[in-house]
Amino acid sequence: MFRFEAFEEPHLLEFLWQGLLDEYIEDLLKRWEVFSPKIQFELICYVRERLKESLNPKVLAKALKIKIFDAEKIIADKDKNFEIFLVESEEDENKALSVKTCKAFAIPETSKIITNLPHIRKHLLTIKKFLGKSFAVFFEDSFIGKSFMLPLAVALDIEKIPEDLRFTGGLNTKGDILEVDYIREKLEYAKKQGFRLITPFQVKNFSTIKTYLEKEKWDIPFYITNAGRDEFLTFLETYKGEKTIAEFEVLKGIELFYGLSEGNFFIITGQLTSKKNWERVCKSFYKRLYQIKNRLPGIKTYHLGMRGAVALGFALGVLFSHFDPFVFYHYQTVEGIAKYHPIYVEEPRFLKERQKEYKYLNPKFEKQGEDLVIVLNFSHHEPTADVKKYVASFLKDPSFLILETEFKGNLPIENFLEVAKESASFIQNIREEYSFNSYHFFFSCPVAIAFMVGLAFGHYVDGFIYNYQKEKTLYQPVLDFKFLRKIREGDVRN
Repeated sequence: MFRFEAFEEPHLLEFLWQGLLDEYIEDLLKRWEVFSPKIQFELICYVRERLKESLNPKVLAKALKIKIFDAEKIIADKDKNFEIFLVESEEDENKALSVKTCKAFAIPETSKIITNLPHIRKHLLTIKKFLGKSFAVFFEDSFIGKSFMLPLAVALDIEKIPEDLRFTGGLNTKGDILEVDYIREKLEYAKKQGFRLITPFQVKNFSTIKTYLEKEKWDIPFYITNAGRDEFLTFLETYKGEKTIAEFEVLKGIELFYGLSEGNFFIITGQLTSKKNWERVCKSFYKRLYQIKNRLPGIKTYHLGMRGAVALGFALGVLFSHFDPFVFYHYQTVEGIAKYHPIYVEEPRFLKERQKEYKYLNPKFEKQGEDLVIVLNFSHHEPTADVKKYVASFLKDPSFLILETEFKGNLPIENFLEVAKESASFIQNIREEYSFNSYHFFFSCPVAIAFMVGLAFGHYVDGFIYNYQKEKTLYQPVLDFKFLRKIREGDVRN
């Protein structure tokens, strides 16, 4: 039998992964205890990856002095991979401490604690008592200390962990996260490597980590304003969703565990003085939604507030997903009290449903040319005459659809949802009956209604969205549907 322990580690590992030692695998495992943690780790990895079907579990059981049941699990069961950060002290005291990554994996539900680092068994038993289950765990390097305890417990007990998230800290049997050494050095190393590191200075108990990483439903505030951040902070205090989860305010916790900062949840539009500004805001809105959807697991209910142009509200509705539930907050003074009034839409596809009867809507449809001008007219300001005069300069005999109700500017907030649904339904019925080359939208209505109609209308048409410029007392095309379609169908990850 070869004296495999005499091989230099890099050479032995190269031979192993080239498959040159397969016929000697039983001999290798017999000499388990003479190998370094690195060789032991790689041996188990190799067995799991290459010899899962061929190695007799009895061979591994005998080598590790474990039951055949446990050997079978180590060979074939799904593993839980994780990494820990190790700090190495230099011989030269003037040199800075160095940090490196140590790979590890665990196999849950073994009959007893199994590891290639027997000197940490005391800490492993603490984790076993806390989690209430045994496990096998293998590390590619040896170390002292207890900073591995938190990442191991997270790997064993939490199914989905963000790829860029790492952990360091000790644990006791109550789940309290205990301080460890060299946290500053580990934080600096994590940042350089592109990781976010959870430490005992940030989180006090394991249950907080579990709560955030296993949460299935989120209330997400999202605010668009032409003013400033203070308005967003006021909105945060007002919206009706869950504001605190475990130890943290919801946005602070989301930033800590999912890497989404406060800036992901609001947009300051500034003055929209050019088409480029409008397009920038639309791109920013959709990109933020993409980041939230792809970072946060589970069902997200968006709590949306907006202060700005109605035309922008319609465009953002076009960009918003019709799968995600939302609450739109309409700001209005009612009985002398100015406040946000929530409009709940638990199933957005509700807005796309066709209506046979119209309880609130008094539509006026004039069929003429092959371009359709649509006016949402639910406010005090009467735009129809101005719109007709304006479009006459560039559209030849367009058709007109004027959507209004008997309430005009006194439309009750509790009717907004139904009015939006009826408006969207009537537009779709017209589109089904007639074919138009382009669609042109004008607004005199609350932002909430425009947003919901935009969501239901979608982006599969050609045409433009127009905004009324008060300073210049004229309309201006600010966004076209081709651009919104490009955003929806494009790659927003960059």
